[in-house]
Amino acid sequence: MNMLESIGWIRNIVLSIGVIPQVWQTWRTHDVSSFNWPFLLMWAGGVFLTFIYIAAGNLQSGEFQWPLWLNYLVNILGTFYLVYAKAKYSGKNTTSSDK
Repeated sequence: MNMLESIGWIRNIVLSIGVIPQVWQTWRTHDVSSFNWPFLLMWAGGVFLTFIYIAAGNLQSGEFQWPLWLNYLVNILGTFYLVYAKAKYSGKNTTSSDK
């Protein structure tokens, strides 16, 4: 593994784990009040479409960029969970006693 590939792995690991604290907090508290629909839908759509673009390019070239696959798969799972949580928990009273 060369230096540039190492930097790619580190960067994509950091980017992919960046969504985990928000998913964890939302799963624990069910508090989705700080999310707005345009943000969630653009984020989820953006990571999904970017993944499709990367996957198609990788399949066509035969060269797989595994750090990008990791990043976008984790982000797809995280953002789609947040969209699901927003739909499920919006309008519910989520006080600290509900935890």
